[in-house]
Amino acid sequence: MEKDRSSHVLFFPVPTQGHMNPMIKLAELLALTGFRITYLNTHHNHERLIKFTNIAAHYERYPGFEFKTITDGLPPDHPRSGHWFMEMYEEATEMKIKQGLREMLVNISPPVDCMIVDAFLGFALDVAGELGIPIVCFRTSSPCCFWTSYSIPAMIQAGELPIEDMDRLITTVPGMETIRNQT
Repeated sequence: MEKDRSSHVLFFPVPTQGHMNPMIKLAELLALTGFRITYLNTHHNHERLIKFTNIAAHYERYPGFEFKTITDGLPPDHPRSGHWFMEMYEEATEMKIKQGLREMLVNISPPVDCMIVDAFLGFALDVAGELGIPIVCFRTSSPCCFWTSYSIPAMIQAGELPIEDMDRLITTVPGMETIRNQT
């Protein structure tokens, strides 16, 4: 996609802090170059951003940068802690998010030229395909996580993985036996 001031990019992260932060920084970089940006978040997380940060004031300086929200499919009183992430991706909840994304994209003006979504949001690929919108999957993992994943094939080739006698290895870590007995 050319650097065109009229190009409209939608960003959609997984609704957790560690995914939202890198995604919004990338959105800000594109806003600096003149792209029109729509940052899509869940109602719950957007309300938290408004309450605990000055995000609205910070992004006001970028013309064409707007925030939109959709439901995460969970009830308002859901604690969204612990194992909520897996609960959120139950089939019914994912369908609510997918439906909200589709409705928002159909009704947004100006139309979105490209979507940059978190790589974990596979349903966004379906929606983009249905609507003919180019999509980029962005991995929001830390450099350490990326390097670990990148190194696995070399570790397998070197014979370092899989680790033999994993139980013995784990129990030799001081304090691990108490953690292991609690699970």
